[in-house]
Amino acid sequence: MVLRKSIVCLFSIISLSFFASDVYSQKFHLELKSITSNRVRKVYENDIVTIHTAYKRYKGRLKFITKDFISINGHRIRIENIIKIEIEKVKVKTTKT
Repeated sequence: MVLRKSIVCLFSIISLSFFASDVYSQKFHLELKSITSNRVRKVYENDIVTIHTAYKRYKGRLKFITKDFISINGHRIRIENIIKIEIEKVKVKTTKT
């Protein structure tokens, strides 16, 4: 009986720690502010974006490497080199039944 109570207690502590870590975790994002309208947009990790640099265009899921670099499909891109960011809308497929 004591063993069962200790197992239940241990399980509840572990599940609460997972819940607490998710609640207090920080999400990285880029804040994009328009110069003319002062509108702020946030781009989060794993958003599908198209990034234009001076030489090339990249499209894919956004990953943060460090505070100075991001990654799109394995390509490291310095944040200073970004000219334009377009956020892609997620398309949901519907099926007729």
